[in-house]
Amino acid sequence: MIRLLLLTSFIVSLSGLVYADEPDLSSAKKIEIWATMYYLFEAQASSDSSAVPLRNFEDKVIGPSLTPRKWCLAAIEGSVRVSGKVYNYAGTKDPRQADCSHDPSERVRWTKTNRPYGVGSKSNPLIPFKSLACDLGTVANSKPWVDGGYAKFGQRIYIPAAKDVILPDGTKHDGIFTCDDIGGKITGNHIDVFIGSATGLRAALNSNPFDFIKSSPGETFDSYLLP
Repeated sequence: MIRLLLLTSFIVSLSGLVYADEPDLSSAKKIEIWATMYYLFEAQASSDSSAVPLRNFEDKVIGPSLTPRKWCLAAIEGSVRVSGKVYNYAGTKDPRQADCSHDPSERVRWTKTNRPYGVGSKSNPLIPFKSLACDLGTVANSKPWVDGGYAKFGQRIYIPAAKDVILPDGTKHDGIFTCDDIGGKITGNHIDVFIGSATGLRAALNSNPFDFIKSSPGETFDSYLLP
C-alpha cells in the first residue's frame, strides 16, 4: 500500500528543499543593526547591614535585601530573581538606593511579577532567546532607525545569523525575534537580546548561543524587519 506522506516542515522547489518556516522576505525591509544582550539576574538575599532592600515606587519594601553590588547588577539588567520570586524594573525616583556605576540604576524601584523571566515594556512576558529590547522612540536620546522613525511594539525582526542556531534546550532557532521591551541605553539600530537567567555576566556569556552579539556599534549585521 502506497502512502502519501504530508511533510509540513518543508516544501519541494526546483532548487531543492525549502523549509516552510523560512520567512517570506519579499515585503521585508533590510537593515543593519548591532547587538548586546541582557538577562534575568539570579541573586541571593543578604542579611548584611549594608544590604539594600527592593522597594516599590511608593518606597515600600516588597522584596529581600541584596548586597549593594548585586543590587546594582540587578538594576542594570532590569530584573532579578531571588528565592524563586521575580522583581522587575518599575521606574526611577529619588532618593538613590545604592552607589551604582551610573545614575539611573541607583534610583531604580521595583515591582513583583509572576512571570518566570520578568516582563517587557507592556507587562508582556519576556521570552528567552526571542525577546528584544529595541528603540521604540520612547526613551531619552532615541534615534530614528527605521525609515526616519522607529520600530513598533511587537515588531518582528529576522536575523539570518540566528537561523538554525542550537539553543540550550537542543532546539533550533527560527531566526525570528520580537521587539517587546525597551532599555534606557538601547537607541537607534542597537538591539538588546534577552537570553534568559544567569548568575552574572560570565554565566550569561557562557549561555549565549549567538555569534552576532558583539556588543560593539561597529559590529553590525544584516537583518530584516518583517511586515
